[in-house]
Amino acid sequence: MILALLFLAADDPAVVTPPAWDDADATLSIGSQQIRWPAGTRLDVVERDGELVVRATRPIAQTAIDALRRSAGDAIEDLRWNDQSLVLRAVPPWRIAWTRDGSTLSLTFLNTGDASPAAEAAPPVDASVLDAELARIEASAAAGYPGEARRTAEALVRRYPDDPRARRALADARSANGDARGADQLYRALGADDQPARRARAFAPGAASLTTTVRDGGDLTQIEIAGRADAAVNDVVAIGGAVRHIDTTVQTTPRNIGVTSQIVEGSVGVRLRDDVRATVLAASALDTGVTGGGIRFVAGPSELQLRGGAYYRVPDYSTAQQALADGALSRVTLGGAYRVAPGLYAQLDGAWNQYGLAGAYDASDTITLSGGLDYLVRRGSPSLTLAYRLDAEYVLVNRRPAALTLIDRENHSLLGIGSANVRGAQVTGQLGYTVDRFGGDGPNVALGLSAPLGDGWRVEGSGGLTSVSRTGFDGRQLFGRAQITRGLGAGR
Repeated sequence: MILALLFLAADDPAVVTPPAWDDADATLSIGSQQIRWPAGTRLDVVERDGELVVRATRPIAQTAIDALRRSAGDAIEDLRWNDQSLVLRAVPPWRIAWTRDGSTLSLTFLNTGDASPAAEAAPPVDASVLDAELARIEASAAAGYPGEARRTAEALVRRYPDDPRARRALADARSANGDARGADQLYRALGADDQPARRARAFAPGAASLTTTVRDGGDLTQIEIAGRADAAVNDVVAIGGAVRHIDTTVQTTPRNIGVTSQIVEGSVGVRLRDDVRATVLAASALDTGVTGGGIRFVAGPSELQLRGGAYYRVPDYSTAQQALADGALSRVTLGGAYRVAPGLYAQLDGAWNQYGLAGAYDASDTITLSGGLDYLVRRGSPSLTLAYRLDAEYVLVNRRPAALTLIDRENHSLLGIGSANVRGAQVTGQLGYTVDRFGGDGPNVALGLSAPLGDGWRVEGSGGLTSVSRTGFDGRQLFGRAQITRGLGAGR
């Protein structure tokens, strides 16, 4: 048995030796950590400003990353990686000493007790430095830090304004950060004509979409068809509009009641900074005249984001009573998201809501909370994520209990989410279970697909069964959604 275990350890492509602490010459160290890539992997290692950047011709195993985290522990300030690169930084006053032997990298973390970095001569500007920065940008984007990747790329372009690889990295980073217009300008300046450049060109002027959504649960069934278009006026301002058609069926005795509603929406969005956007919107129900509006904002990239909004009497058909009696909703929201670590993402949003009916726009006040934690278990394709979700609503005041029925709900869900890239299409599956603290539980099953079609089209679809009770939908519900989107640009 012992010999078998030794042979297994020898064949493991990612072996890290256990830590050894010593106290020689008043210097603490964590003994050599041998990180092994698969045999035959070529490693290019660059150290700059206390940061170690490794480029590899083959991906590193997840077990190597996990073992390094366990052994080095709090000495690691930053660790990011993808299939081609790894970026590692130690927490001051720790330093990293390293040696390379083929596909093995040996690391030693040293603590001299001096929190200020030692003065070092500026490294010569050469291809290896540029390669290290490019690898850092790729690793940041792959680890879920698109904002940091963009900022690093901008700094790189300032240092190497004439280098096409630096400008290409910035274009890719802007595209990953959702700035198709900014990415398109950079791609055009480079003369790029590959698929990422063509897709940015197609979506930079804006996009038009057609969406169908079906919700069925309890005594309420809704089918919604919506058309929307958003167009960029310039680099700062974008305008948008939508038309929504909603068919609602309410199950009553002795017969069901059907209601049809049409809503028109308009919006003006302003980009205040690269990561700060505000949108003013208005909506009106054509058949009832219920009209309202509001403003929402998003500040920061996805890894550290603050968001919120305020809305006043916008048409709303969340419940059967609202669908039958000219429903409206006023709301104030505030929330945010934070990437705690490359594999851990947290978000939380809260809102005060006031549901209304014709002649009683303050029928009921509630507080809602929604959020969750996502832990990435496996990167790559297929990926695996374990997630927790909270979806809760608490009734504060119900001034019209006979006309509008709302109940407290507090859903806690545990989910497993798998995703894989299949011939360019992203396929996502979800399986989990929900428990409502106020009564009720059940499974959650869903399947989703997102795929580009050529340079200027995108199709998305999802459907499944959920046991998360929602406003107007208590108990289990079936849902489905399909959307096709066309970029307003030519793509070429």
